[in-house]
Amino acid sequence: MSGMTFSIVIPAHNGERYLYDTITSAVRQTRQANEIIAVDDASSDRTAEIAQLAQWGGRVKYYYNGVSTGLADAWNRAVALSSCDWVTILHQDDLLHPEYFMHIERAVLRYPQIRHFFAACNYIDAHGRVITMPPKPHSLEPALYSGKQYAHDYLQGIVTGKHIHRCPGVTTSRGLLLGECNYRIDAGQLADDDFFLRIGAFTDVVGISYPLASFRHHPDSATNRGDELSLRLARAYVFQSRYYKESNTLLDNSEVLAINRQTARFVNLLLFHALLLRKTEWIKEAFMLRREFDEMLPSFMELNSPLWARQMWRVTSPESRNNREATFYVISLNAIIKSRDFLKTVLKDEPSRDK
Repeated sequence: MSGMTFSIVIPAHNGERYLYDTITSAVRQTRQANEIIAVDDASSDRTAEIAQLAQWGGRVKYYYNGVSTGLADAWNRAVALSSCDWVTILHQDDLLHPEYFMHIERAVLRYPQIRHFFAACNYIDAHGRVITMPPKPHSLEPALYSGKQYAHDYLQGIVTGKHIHRCPGVTTSRGLLLGECNYRIDAGQLADDDFFLRIGAFTDVVGISYPLASFRHHPDSATNRGDELSLRLARAYVFQSRYYKESNTLLDNSEVLAINRQTARFVNLLLFHALLLRKTEWIKEAFMLRREFDEMLPSFMELNSPLWARQMWRVTSPESRNNREATFYVISLNAIIKSRDFLKTVLKDEPSRDK
C-alpha cells in the first residue's frame, strides 16, 4: 500500500433504505479506504443505527448534525471532518465497485501532479439492477484531460444526458476541496455540476471510463422528485447564468450559450408546473427568475423558448390568483404530452408483424 491516504465521506439524511448497501460497498474495497465517515444530517429514521452497526468493526466514524443545512453544505462539512490526502464523497444511496480504490490509487501514482480523478458509473434502479451503462469505450486505462477539455466533456454530458461521470466515483485532493474549489451553497441543486465545471481551472483531470461506481435512480432520490425539481433547477440555472456572465471561466461562448439555454428551459418548466399544480408562489417566483434572467440577457428567453412556452407566458399573470386561461392551457398541453407518451409506449410494445 502506498503512503497516500483515502477518505470516504458519506453525507446522509434519512438514508435508511439504501445506506446499508452504500456502507457495505465502502467497507469491502480491495484497497481499503483509510477512513470512512458517515455524517448524519438531522435524520429522523434509522440512519444513525445503520451507520453504527457492530458489523462495520468500528471502521465507520459517525457524526451527527442536528440541523439540516442542505446538500452542498453537508458535503463541505463532511470533507472538513476527513483527515486523509484524498476524499471521495459517496451519497447515501450510491455504490462503489469493490476495486474502485485499487484503480484510483494506481492512477494517482501514475499522475502525481493531478488533484482530481474520476471513474464512470452505471445507473442502477431501486433494487440495484443496472438500467444504463456509461458511454463506450470502457477502459481501466487512466486518461489525462486538460482542465478545459474536462469542463467541455462534462458539460456535453449534462446537455446530452450522457455524462462522463456522476457524483459517485470521484476522488479529489482534500486540500483542493477545502481551499480553491469547494462546493458552492448558492449553486443549489447544481452544486455538483457547478463544482465539476469549475475544478479544471485548478488542476488537470484523470478519468477512467470503465464503470467503477453506481448512481442510483429511485423515487425518493433528490434528482427524481418530480415537479419540485423544476423549482430547484430554475433557481440553480439562473445562478449559473449569472456566474458565467460575470466571471472568466474555462467555457467558451458556445458552451455558455448551452448553459443559458438550460436556464430558459427550466424557467419555462417552473411556470408550467406552477400552473399545473396551481402554486401561486411558484408562479411569482417564475416571473421573478425570468425578470432576473431577462436583465442579464435581454430577449434571450423570448428567442430561445418554444412556441408553447411563449404563449404560456403571454396568458399568465403573476398577480392573478387563479390564472384560469393559463391553467387550462397547461392542463391541455399536459394531456397531449401524456397521450403522446402513451402512444410511444404502445407502439414500442407492439409486436412486429410480417407483411
